[in-house]
Amino acid sequence: MFNFFRYGSLPVVLFCAIVIAASIDAYTTNQAHKSTWRQTEITVVQSQDFGETSAKLRGTKNTFPDPHGTATYAVDGRAYTWQGRGRDIGITAMNPGDRIKVYYDPDNPRNISTLVLLGASTGNIIFATAFAFLIFYVWFFWLRGSFRRSGRA
Repeated sequence: MFNFFRYGSLPVVLFCAIVIAASIDAYTTNQAHKSTWRQTEITVVQSQDFGETSAKLRGTKNTFPDPHGTATYAVDGRAYTWQGRGRDIGITAMNPGDRIKVYYDPDNPRNISTLVLLGASTGNIIFATAFAFLIFYVWFFWLRGSFRRSGRA
């Protein structure tokens, strides 16, 4: 039965390893962008949040803001317009006239982001759980017996 759980847990172990690798990749990519991308300020021209409208109709609070809109910004004297979903660039609140600091890729100024990792607190919990499971798995199924055996010698 012990071997069944040792090897039967391998799909979960693989999943946890992928979660940890993806988390490390996301954090290192974000830090690399923060160190190489430059900062500018966008001005929100137009914005709408269908979830907010729906929440007002229901008489409830919008618990998942997801604004869509248009913003303008300038890089090296050249004007750019961004249009899309706020969450794609790390924004959960956009109102016309808002000025928001963002980072842009110097190689492609159309690529902008606040470099805020939305959902990072939930991601940290998932990362910590996956890491704790891997540590426990390695200790329980692979190391524990060798420590016990080496103590008898």
